[in-house]
Amino acid sequence: MIRHFLSWQFIGFLAVGGTAALLHWLARILLSQWLPFDIAVAGAYGVGMATAFTLNSLFVFSNSNRARRLQIRDFTLINLAFFPLVWLTSMQLDKLLIDTVRYHQALAHAIAIIMPMLATFLFYKFFVFRGHRT
Repeated sequence: MIRHFLSWQFIGFLAVGGTAALLHWLARILLSQWLPFDIAVAGAYGVGMATAFTLNSLFVFSNSNRARRLQIRDFTLINLAFFPLVWLTSMQLDKLLIDTVRYHQALAHAIAIIMPMLATFLFYKFFVFRGHRT
């Protein structure tokens, strides 16, 4: 299993994932100007998902021969399954860090975004974008 993480594909996934995570994180900061933290985290999750799907399908898993609608469906289901982890982690870390860290919401959200990274790579590789064009 470790060999999947020692590949150019995984490095590409990290680059794409880092970009999607950054946009997700920045969207939360922007949304927090008008919305409570918990709702802003939920809204920003959609930005991260859309970015991650687009970039992964174009650059990391472009050789998949699965129908785009199936990729979108499965990608959405997997990311919705990870949403409670990201949301609850953000909320709990925010509460834990509120009295000790100046930018507690930014840090809590950043840690939560990173948590599902390794698992999502494997789900994307073997489920969402499986199959290769010849």
